[in-house]
Amino acid sequence: MRRDEYDIGAAFAAIEEELISSMMRNMARHRAEETEEGIQWSMWQAEQLKALEKYKQENQKKYGSRFRRINREIEELIRNARQTGNMQQEIQILQAIRKGWKVSGRNRSPENQVMTAEFFKLNDRKLEALIQATTHDMETAETAVLRMANDQYRKIIYNAQVYANTGAGTYEKAVDMATRDFLAAGLNCIEYANGARHTLSDYADMAIRTASKRAYLQGEGEKRQEWGIATVIVNKRGNPCPKCLPFCGKVLIDDVWSGGSQDGVDPETGKKYPLMSKAIEYGLYHPRCKDSHTTYFPGISTADDTWTEKELEAIGLANKEEAKQQYAVRQAERYERLAKYSLDLENQGKYQKRADQWKKQYESDIFGHFRKLLSNKDSASKQTQMKFMEKVEKHPNQLLKNALLNAYSRVKIETWKKPNSRFDDKSRSILVGKFADDATIAHELFHEIDDSYGISENRRLLDALEKDSELIAKMSQKYGNNVAGMIQSLYPEEFEKTEMGRVVIKAEHRGLSDIMHGLSYGEIDMGYGHRKPGYWDKNLNIEREAWAQIGRSLYQSDPKDIEMVRRLLPNTYEKVLEILEEVVN
Repeated sequence: MRRDEYDIGAAFAAIEEELISSMMRNMARHRAEETEEGIQWSMWQAEQLKALEKYKQENQKKYGSRFRRINREIEELIRNARQTGNMQQEIQILQAIRKGWKVSGRNRSPENQVMTAEFFKLNDRKLEALIQATTHDMETAETAVLRMANDQYRKIIYNAQVYANTGAGTYEKAVDMATRDFLAAGLNCIEYANGARHTLSDYADMAIRTASKRAYLQGEGEKRQEWGIATVIVNKRGNPCPKCLPFCGKVLIDDVWSGGSQDGVDPETGKKYPLMSKAIEYGLYHPRCKDSHTTYFPGISTADDTWTEKELEAIGLANKEEAKQQYAVRQAERYERLAKYSLDLENQGKYQKRADQWKKQYESDIFGHFRKLLSNKDSASKQTQMKFMEKVEKHPNQLLKNALLNAYSRVKIETWKKPNSRFDDKSRSILVGKFADDATIAHELFHEIDDSYGISENRRLLDALEKDSELIAKMSQKYGNNVAGMIQSLYPEEFEKTEMGRVVIKAEHRGLSDIMHGLSYGEIDMGYGHRKPGYWDKNLNIEREAWAQIGRSLYQSDPKDIEMVRRLLPNTYEKVLEILEEVVN
């Protein structure tokens, strides 16, 4: 199964955790002997130095092969991102043609085709250079993390006695003092130009996300070049990056990825637009940038680069709040690490208390921020959102709470007049329909999580859903292969009659009903399902809805509903929890 950038970041984080854990196990295992004369530090140091040599050899052997495998996956990820961008862009262009965009004969001329072919060759060289630069930087960082682990180990060996001589008292306290700064910072082996230090996993997250995004934009640009269009519009969203804000909503000539003219003139309309290359010079698409652009089709697309004073004020506030929240998260992680690896029981308790305080601070800040945004919002869905917020704040499942809060911070929530709700991936918005409740918001936020982490795109649930389909088929055999009848027989009290006399499952189980509807391509109907013709035939829709509907069940936390989901979809339920833990942690 293909990995995405989040899986790779998690793999590096796991390696860092193993390096620290192994080091601290040695500290606990090879404990210094205490005699009437005091702690025998010289003997302990000799023992630890022997352990260090073994630690170095084992790490080089163990992680060398793992790093090589991860680096191959990074290369594959970047190549796949280009291909995905190419395919997604062609879909957009074909949809624009259906809406009336006219393809110019000049665009498909032999001269233009020759230019396009040369452009593709240039882009191939650019992609290879991007892959080579990224993997080379990662190899350097991987060497640095192993070297830093060794250096820190050696430093701790010699510092422990120094701290003992200052009156640390016990062996555990002396080692805790020697390891405190190291554990607080982690293996921050990467130093940026501004002097800031970062861990390997943090650097990998930034570098791989940036590289895969550039490859994706390159793939999109190639398809635009093929069709002879170079105008793009930077998406206007609720909380843009401060560096990207001046360009949000603006039409640009993409001279970086789409082969646009250096003079900034669109040959079709004769209009002059700013260049993408200049926008990038001024900060657009900086590392970890969350903004994006789409094709601007003259006569079909609309542009709006105006911002009200109120919107700009809200953006500034949101960015400040986000910075505060990130700081609180980093502090919580720092004290969690200290609590986990300190040897002294008193220190463990002290650090865990600090970690819990920072977690509460983060939640207090983020809930306060969301409430402030809602209080200034004239929205028909305000009451529904407030109910959602109250339930999330009190939710017993911390994993789910964090996942929903993270997703909520990434989207705009707007109302529309249609009855159903939906997540719009282009505008990063949840469009709340007339019949939406708080569980609907949770469901749509799970669609956002799916889109952000490529869960369905990478077929993360496919194996689990296939296993559960086989399980359901086997369970229903003694009920005449009638799945709906089997579920009604197992849980008769969870069904009710409608005014029309039809027996359907209760509303709190609509998520389960929809998953069954999807797995059977509409054959199993217990009252709730996506009934739009052809909906379940569309690629990935079964997986997308299974993910979001189990998310709804977790949010509702209805004991009977959870029991039914776990009994009928055990593999998918466990897989959702496993993926949630990955994306949150």
